[in-house]
Amino acid sequence: MSLHDEIREQQKKLKGQGFKAKLEYFWEYYKIHTIVIICAVALLSMLIHDIRSNKPYGFYAVMINSGASSAQEELEYGFAPYAGIDTSKYSCFIDTAESYDLQVITETTIATSQKIMANVAGGDLDVLAADSNIFTYYANQEVFADLRTVLSKEQIEKYQDLFIYVDQSYLDYLNSEEYQAYISTGEFDKNNKYAVIADNYNKDLTFPPTDPSDMENPIPVGIKLDNSAILKKTGAYSGYSSAAGVIINSSRKDLAVKYIEYLLK
Repeated sequence: MSLHDEIREQQKKLKGQGFKAKLEYFWEYYKIHTIVIICAVALLSMLIHDIRSNKPYGFYAVMINSGASSAQEELEYGFAPYAGIDTSKYSCFIDTAESYDLQVITETTIATSQKIMANVAGGDLDVLAADSNIFTYYANQEVFADLRTVLSKEQIEKYQDLFIYVDQSYLDYLNSEEYQAYISTGEFDKNNKYAVIADNYNKDLTFPPTDPSDMENPIPVGIKLDNSAILKKTGAYSGYSSAAGVIINSSRKDLAVKYIEYLLK
């Protein structure tokens, strides 16, 4: 049986189980395959970067599920001079080719996730953009900076109607011992709204609410890109709602903000 057929067979067995259960099962069952894929993707990424420039990053953004891999060159060539990046010394890398599907767990899904999280952990990534569902997924992984800490007062006033929020109280629940007990037992307090939200997400990928009026402690972490003339011109996210956020540990947050500003000018 081919690996593809094995994956399809195991997906049938896992139907109806939560996403986290699927991910954990897949990682255990295809651990070797996944490690090989992750290593291959990492090596390929490094090779592409070396071939492209052999320069340190001056700026690095990933735009997941853009549906327009050809947009990369236009965005890079447009943003570098806008931001004043000296491309003779530094690389301006805007990756529009990554795809990620939470509904289908494959080696590619895990490899993409591992690649992104490795770049976040390594401090290389400055901006992550994605369709609304994937953006919400990463927002609840706590990879984005609070926009109130990186935007000026004028920028906050300008973009606040476009903000996407996460509820810090929900994130606190995800980091609690109560949630860890739920992961182990499947039991939760049905009177705890955050426990209910987490259970709904794990069962059928029902995403947490993003309306700040429904939150106890709303934190702005993303800016909607739906009205971006540049993205419309390149065909990126055509027919989809999208958003971008500043990576929490980016050392180039000023350029990250400038890139979002560039997309919305």
